[in-house]
Amino acid sequence: MIHLIGIIITGHGHFASGIASTIKLLSGTQEKLTAVDFTEGMTADELQQKLGQAVHAFGDVSGVAFFTDIPGSTPFNQAVIYHTAHSETTVMAGTNVSMVMEVLFQRELSVAQFTTVAIQAGKAGVVAYKNHPRKTAPADDEDGI
Repeated sequence: MIHLIGIIITGHGHFASGIASTIKLLSGTQEKLTAVDFTEGMTADELQQKLGQAVHAFGDVSGVAFFTDIPGSTPFNQAVIYHTAHSETTVMAGTNVSMVMEVLFQRELSVAQFTTVAIQAGKAGVVAYKNHPRKTAPADDEDGI
């Protein structure tokens, strides 16, 4: 049996559950993917406990990837604390839907490869719309007919 990398999305407010909801809408329910929201009034210790419970609920996985909202924030820092005590984990910040979608079906990769793919997809998923002037068709009286 192939063991997958478990995915935990965490962040302030309902960031995590919002991203998870979008993932579910786009690709269906995903096994070993969970959201842990850091809501108002929750302490860092409570978040750490919830992260540990989420990892435990995965059961047998080949690793755990934490996708967080803001680098240096409480969700990021608590994921890093977990990471420092557990091998085969990775912590990424600046999470967007593109990066999670890209790795959903590549969870048999090593944690290092998984992280590289996720970061590349996250960067590629940040774009700005560039307005290109339309080429207008000539008016009927301009085309000589």
